[in-house]
Amino acid sequence: MELLAPAGDRSCLEAAVRAGADSVYLGLQDLNARRRAKNFSAEELSDAVAFAHRHGVKVYLTLNTVFAEKELPRVLEAFRQAAQVGVDAVLVRDPAVLAIRRAWPDLPVHLSTQAGCVNSPDVAAAAELGFQRVVLGREMSLAEISVSAKIPRIETEVFAQGALCFSVSGRCMMSSWVGGRSGNRGTCASPCRAPWTIAGQPAGNPLSMHDLCTLEHLAAMEQAGVTALKIEGRLKNARWVESAVSLYRGAISGEPIDRLAKQAASLADYTGRQLTSAFLLGIYSDLTGTDKGRTGQKNDAAGGATEPSGSPETGQAADDATAPLPGGKGDTDFVFEVSCTGSHICCRLRWNQWETEWRYPKSHVVRPHKAIPVSQLLEAVASRAFHGVRAKELLTDQADYLLVPRTANAIVEHLAAELSRAKRVEHRQTAWQPPAEVVAWLGPPSHDNPNARTLGSPPNRVRLSAEDVAAFVAEVAGVDLIVENASPDQIPELAALCRKRRLIVATPPVCFQPHLDKMIQLIERCRKSRCSLEVNSWGAWYLARQAGLAFEVGPGLAVLNSLAAAVLRRLGARSVTVCCESDRRQLESLSAACHVPLSLYVFGRPTLAISHVELPSEYLEREFADRRGLRMIPRRESGTWTFRPVDPFDWRDLSNPRIRARNLVVDLVGSPAAVEEWLDRRHGNHFRFNYDRTLH
Repeated sequence: MELLAPAGDRSCLEAAVRAGADSVYLGLQDLNARRRAKNFSAEELSDAVAFAHRHGVKVYLTLNTVFAEKELPRVLEAFRQAAQVGVDAVLVRDPAVLAIRRAWPDLPVHLSTQAGCVNSPDVAAAAELGFQRVVLGREMSLAEISVSAKIPRIETEVFAQGALCFSVSGRCMMSSWVGGRSGNRGTCASPCRAPWTIAGQPAGNPLSMHDLCTLEHLAAMEQAGVTALKIEGRLKNARWVESAVSLYRGAISGEPIDRLAKQAASLADYTGRQLTSAFLLGIYSDLTGTDKGRTGQKNDAAGGATEPSGSPETGQAADDATAPLPGGKGDTDFVFEVSCTGSHICCRLRWNQWETEWRYPKSHVVRPHKAIPVSQLLEAVASRAFHGVRAKELLTDQADYLLVPRTANAIVEHLAAELSRAKRVEHRQTAWQPPAEVVAWLGPPSHDNPNARTLGSPPNRVRLSAEDVAAFVAEVAGVDLIVENASPDQIPELAALCRKRRLIVATPPVCFQPHLDKMIQLIERCRKSRCSLEVNSWGAWYLARQAGLAFEVGPGLAVLNSLAAAVLRRLGARSVTVCCESDRRQLESLSAACHVPLSLYVFGRPTLAISHVELPSEYLEREFADRRGLRMIPRRESGTWTFRPVDPFDWRDLSNPRIRARNLVVDLVGSPAAVEEWLDRRHGNHFRFNYDRTLH
């Protein structure tokens, strides 16, 4: 089996090669699922590939996030560069890549675990779409892996060591909901690691997962047909990477497992979390709990990036941060100021003709030893480039002012986003032009825009749980229905109830192999009852195509860019759902560019996490809350624990003619009173999700 290692920076790359990795995966400074790692600049990527190839090691480039409309030129450039410098494969998630890769057909593409592939139809779909490899979900058992690995014409990659997420990868919006930092775009703030209360009572860390260690199961995974073993850890340092790679190299080479056990335990000491291989054995309980505390040091001798600990990569504090700090030279450098006088923390950025400022409320510092002085924050800014631009001046009026880690992280993320936006504005004259190969594959775009409704128009669709359909149909007329959580046996009854209106039956966003027969039966009943289908995973897309059933694309495969929408249309979708994480600017850009029918959610309690972990049954239907105000309730849906927020977001009273869709949808799944909430026109809730803030 191939041994694949993380490379969060050059020191980690060298450590992985030194320890015997067959391949490494690494990212550029954006567009990857670990944007908090140091990562590689465009210039550094070429050197990294050359170094790895000299030692017989392959390099996989991660472009495994969902892309906003204005990021498409950068994605195109990243593919061009990957092909030019000899990257061995590109790891992706966004459907837009299926079009972009047409310009570089000889560059292999692997489907990221962010795509949520957890069953054999998911893998079959990846093979049909032309992927050379699929990274399977970390929650799968050995039996499930074996079934998926038997799909022809595609390789399988499985995580062997490292951190586990509570939610299935690519299906979590907790971090985005509470602060606009999206795990689907590489900026997760790890809210699952925080303490929670359940029904108002302290509950410790019930969502904080143990770490993965599969050392004792390598022979079984090889027998199951796994192609590659992947070590998670682009946010860990070089010493950890070298230890992890040498551990698995020894195990693959046949060293006795009992001799390697002590070395495996030292990997757990770094994070302070227990090790587990329970998912592989089909065990889903007792996988979370309070951490004992990490021992890994940020600045140890090995150097390199570290796992998220609630603080940015800051380095040492400046001797005098009240004075300008050194940065790069030239008229492309920026000036950045952090002012702590008054009731808010005010940040100001000046770059060329671009000037902007933003604010944060001051937070009480409960744990000073974890707080970050402004001087240290500015040192972090001085030490790196942001989209190729460095600081010329860094100013503050209170160098010793302590910031809570989440505010310090937010400042750095916002600075990067503003400079990215400024550079896009500067180059606005250069419009997004897809390569000729992309245009030829997709065909010419339609001249007619099918998205006639603007934000502020009355919603024309509602999303409901199956048990709420009868009551809703009896009270409300004139809207189409999307139905979630329906069993196959309910389809004829639902079709009869909705005979005078359109019924769309939603497939689950995650369906593990033991529940696959039920999804296949659901699709077949929809075909017989002539219902429309909403697909929410690649496996559901594959099965719908096999059944010859018309379908729409739902929130499980939602898009942020017009190219992804066009690809899904090319693959048979009648309409495509817009990602509800989007901010206003992203929605406006998508609307201006897209000529595919879109569905836009304007109200709802979207799924914030989907987990295969079995928590104590008494936690079901109980309110989980953290100190940042995230409140959500778990329910059991399609064999998984599904968490939805207590309070919905609401855009129904907004008006924006630049945001357009064919369908405006109100999501009442999880509503305590669906009919009453639909009829309520007071719009008392004004939580906007990411509409008024920048989605990072």
